[in-house]
Amino acid sequence: MLKEILFDQVKPAYGCTEPIAVALAVATAKKYLKGELESINITLDKNTYKNGLEVNIPGTSFIGLEIAASLSYVCGNSEYGLEVLKDVNQECIDNSHKYLGKIKLNVNKEYMGLKVDCTIIGDNSVNVVIEDKHDNVAHIEVDGEQIYDRHFEAGGALLDEIKKYNIDDLIDYLDKYDMDVDELLEKTMNLNTKIAEKGLKTDGNFGHVLDFEPVNIVQAAVDARMSGELMPVMTVAGSGNQGLSSTLPIIKIGRKYDNEKVKKAMLLSILVTIYIKSYTGLLTPICGAGTIASAGVSAGITYLKGGNNDQIKHAINNVLSTLFGLTCDGAKKGCALKAGTGTFVALQSSELALNDINVPCGNGIAAKDVEETIKRVGKLTESIKKFDEDVLDYIGKC
Repeated sequence: MLKEILFDQVKPAYGCTEPIAVALAVATAKKYLKGELESINITLDKNTYKNGLEVNIPGTSFIGLEIAASLSYVCGNSEYGLEVLKDVNQECIDNSHKYLGKIKLNVNKEYMGLKVDCTIIGDNSVNVVIEDKHDNVAHIEVDGEQIYDRHFEAGGALLDEIKKYNIDDLIDYLDKYDMDVDELLEKTMNLNTKIAEKGLKTDGNFGHVLDFEPVNIVQAAVDARMSGELMPVMTVAGSGNQGLSSTLPIIKIGRKYDNEKVKKAMLLSILVTIYIKSYTGLLTPICGAGTIASAGVSAGITYLKGGNNDQIKHAINNVLSTLFGLTCDGAKKGCALKAGTGTFVALQSSELALNDINVPCGNGIAAKDVEETIKRVGKLTESIKKFDEDVLDYIGKC
């Protein structure tokens, strides 16, 4: 089951996954459209909308969900999944501008979880709904006739299956994974390292801030991705920034270690990140790259350095007890600094754990068992969801 969860939750993507979900909905719908396009009407949940407002669309210097939709109408390919916009070029960008006026966006604050409801109209009408995951096409309707319907049912997602395990189970799996998973880890290392290297070669990139490589590499990669670099990254639990943050520090520190041990450490980090996200949900008011992936990477680094199971759990607990409350105010260039902050805390938390130092039970949200701390993070994430609505009043407004 863990292998199934991994392949469900670890996938390559071009660009921020929220605009990409919009692009995928449009690309899917246009396959059924007849005649000239009259309009594209898209209704989003507040989190998807929030994360699409100020992030660059891959291969362009433009921001916004409208450009993602118009680009996808021109050159998006739904067969690529989360890589739907990988064929973007200058001709595509030029042609997309004439469709921008035909796109209307709405936010439905009653939508629970990720949802993109897209209707495009020409000589006929096509409705496509993406729900639960960024690449999960749940419903297709043409002129009122349902041709596909597999709506998400609460508690039925594969992501929730990881709750049947505990942290010890995840650690045990590190000695059991097969060649398919090994190839996924190799691809993850390759994709995520390449975009980090690109970021480090770019003037003005946030990866140049400090002389500290484990943080620099994360900030460089996240900045490059948020700035629209047309390169794929391996996402974890629906987020490319989580994918970068949960793997790159281990890859950098791992230069001193055996490659197999590095891959196992990276796998543990990914699994812990997915595990925590199963309690918080994919889209949350707290920063996934700065908080959740940092908890994952602290576990991976502790494992890499020879930590035992208890020390690995202490490392996770230390991060969550410290960084919960680091909010997500939309996808943007500044996410690089949040991811870098999380990396700092992950490294500190790992070193403390390796010395058997743990944030004590009762200190804030810290529980006796790390699984209980994670459940508390999930519950508290629900309690601050009004932030997602209020922050929309400020994003993009100087």
